[in-house]
Amino acid sequence: MNSKVAVFITISVLAIAGMVPVIASSLDDGTDADITIACGTKNCYEPFWIAEEYGLFDMEGVKVKMNYVDGGGNATTALLNGSVDLTLVGADPAIRLFESSEGGYAVATVETSKSSSSSNDFAYRTDCGIDLEDASTFFNPDGSVKVHCGIDTATAYFSGYISYLYDQYEYGKITEEQYKILKTTRTIDKDGGIVHIPFDSQAAALVTGEVQMICSGNTVEIASDKDNIATGSASFASVVGGIVIIVSDEAYNEKSDAIIKVLKALDKACMLIEDPKTVDDVSQFCADYYNSSGWTAEKQKNFFKSYYWDICNMTSMSDYLEYKAKLLDIENPDYDQFIKTDLVVKAHEGVTLYDGLYTYDHEKGILVEA
Repeated sequence: MNSKVAVFITISVLAIAGMVPVIASSLDDGTDADITIACGTKNCYEPFWIAEEYGLFDMEGVKVKMNYVDGGGNATTALLNGSVDLTLVGADPAIRLFESSEGGYAVATVETSKSSSSSNDFAYRTDCGIDLEDASTFFNPDGSVKVHCGIDTATAYFSGYISYLYDQYEYGKITEEQYKILKTTRTIDKDGGIVHIPFDSQAAALVTGEVQMICSGNTVEIASDKDNIATGSASFASVVGGIVIIVSDEAYNEKSDAIIKVLKALDKACMLIEDPKTVDDVSQFCADYYNSSGWTAEKQKNFFKSYYWDICNMTSMSDYLEYKAKLLDIENPDYDQFIKTDLVVKAHEGVTLYDGLYTYDHEKGILVEA
């Protein structure tokens, strides 16, 4: 039996039976921790929550300290200032890390999109005449901005929204000048279509009219039950990619064994998400963990279904990050040197793969050559 499938079945059976130990793997302080992780409290960090709650880090014999942060921007800051060894971020924070001189590598994923057609989820005010299929409705007749979108600009939702705007430009819905205005972050001196709003303040900013729309994950659902608020999605062309696990240069060179154990634990957590027998249980746990009005286990499960969950999909990551970098107006991005696949390969010992690059076939339940 394939070793990955065997682990998958073992963890699934234990979880269903309620026998997976619920042990707090994080330490109160950094004493004796093998790895310190900056872990977010919003969507996409679920495998970390699951690995901790279900004792998967302990099962791999790695002592982990969790430093909880709000979003990928703060997670990257923690990595840059040396307070953590590893974190999970979207494209934008990863790009900022690679564009800096601080060092660091993308070593794995936990979540990747299912196709080259992606989408953004929005919550918006119903009194503004917003049509998500036509971004020209974001302007007043005199050409000034009518619809300001609240985004945590330190996260990957920033480039995700710009991807949507670029698609609107490509299809002739808005002009090049309108595209440039809408992708600009508003400042005291200059208007723009984007307003920086931290995750936890977005729903309130929408309700009070500080912004007319928000583009995010579960904060959209949280805002959806408010008066005069509607929700919707808009598709756009993209490059297949997702969220990356990044490690500091020091951790990569000095703590590789511990990182491999962390990756094994996270991959088991991803298996619990992918397995129909356990997804309901982990969806309920994650909804309870997030503990926010409007976010239910069913919504969590639907979010899980929107992506592939495993640590293996690294084959197109460089192309994905470079595509996003160009949307952020970075010239000639080249991130091949920052993509390291050796640790995720070692997390699956005994599997021979072409050039160390591989993906996970969810239908067959096996690793396949890329």
